[in-house]
Amino acid sequence: MSFADVDSAGSVAGTEARARDASAAAPAGPLSEVRAGERVIVVEVGLDAELAAWLGAMGLGPGQTLTSIRRAAFGGPLHVRTGSGGELAINATLARSILVAPLPSQRRVG
Repeated sequence: MSFADVDSAGSVAGTEARARDASAAAPAGPLSEVRAGERVIVVEVGLDAELAAWLGAMGLGPGQTLTSIRRAAFGGPLHVRTGSGGELAINATLARSILVAPLPSQRRVG
């Protein structure tokens, strides 16, 4: 296990459980489809292990929350804020490989 496998509270099982709960409760979709202002939880990172570990260390691993801040014009990068407060610009192609689900407070009823 690397440091990328442990969340800020030191709990690997906790982040994996949150990702499983989110994917079971709401349909997952790519990060590239998230609108500005939406908060989501990362369900899965469909990339090679090294890149997925780096993204996890940056706050984009399963079970971690993200807020979409803005989208660049013409298919440019997606600007996100991680649950720990870091901000990143994610390439649109990379964002399609990160599956996310809405947080429970954002789910629509009916």
